[in-house]
Amino acid sequence: MRDAALLVVWLIGVFGLIGGVMAAVARFVKRDSTKYDEQFTWKTYTETKPDAKNKGT
Repeated sequence: MRDAALLVVWLIGVFGLIGGVMAAVARFVKRDSTKYDEQFTWKTYTETKPDAKNKGT
């Protein structure tokens, strides 16, 4: 019975560590891709966006 309890504690600890690392990586990827979008994609869009006056011509 003691071995089963230790196994459960270890499994909870391991999955807790894995979950924490996965959350940190997901947060990093989201932040990094947002910075990339702001730096390249959104900047390019604002430079090539058509004027409202010339819209539809």
